[in-house]
Amino acid sequence: MSSLRPLTDSPWFWVYLFGTAALIGLALISPKFGPRQAQIEREYQGRTRAAQNLNGVEPDVAMSSAERTFVTLRPLFLTLAGISSLGWIVFWWTRRVHRHSHSPGEEILLNPEP
Repeated sequence: MSSLRPLTDSPWFWVYLFGTAALIGLALISPKFGPRQAQIEREYQGRTRAAQNLNGVEPDVAMSSAERTFVTLRPLFLTLAGISSLGWIVFWWTRRVHRHSHSPGEEILLNPEP
């Protein structure tokens, strides 16, 4: 019988699990994010162009499209991927170290009493 604790006892397991779930959720919403973000940015750009027209200045603001927006999901994707990777690496490492640091018959005492 193994002396390893259950996987769910590790906080790194949960970091990895929730990070992966967040990446999946982000991948699912990303097709809707581009068009919506472009619409929000075009509303702002339209107001900026109107103000420039009122002041007699030629509008120089390029309009956003679904593929080209100022705000993207890339930083969030990269952050979540980093957190998930870190969670998995630390989880794997702690399980590996824990498994090799104790012999199979040795009892592990977390809080030994004097």
